[in-house]
Amino acid sequence: MYKAGSPSASRSPAAASGAARETGDRTHVPQRTCIGCRKKDDQAVLLRLVRVSMEGVNAVRVDQDRRMSGRGAWLHPELACLRLAVKRSAFPRAFRGAVGITDVERWFKALEDVPTGNGFKTVQPESGSEI
Repeated sequence: MYKAGSPSASRSPAAASGAARETGDRTHVPQRTCIGCRKKDDQAVLLRLVRVSMEGVNAVRVDQDRRMSGRGAWLHPELACLRLAVKRSAFPRAFRGAVGITDVERWFKALEDVPTGNGFKTVQPESGSEI
């Protein structure tokens, strides 16, 4: 129930529930701020990080499915943004306390190790096709 004079009294129930608003043929796209570069971007582009407590120690995990509960932060999936976040001490600030980021670093390392198709060619060109 809305109380008269409360800040939410003027909002409709649909707006209060967080329903996506449509304006014409465009829908609302959630924006989040990267803790590394501090630039806003679409939520779909950013990587969600979550603080988890493991054996009494707070750690940060990558939430690829974006379903984990807990305090979250957002980061571009680029090594440059991770380095900026570490340099600026963004992890303790975003997660409100000291956290371990070894899982995040491991995730970025695995991302670097994935072949991108720019390596060696395994198929030799057919004879005469070099021209």
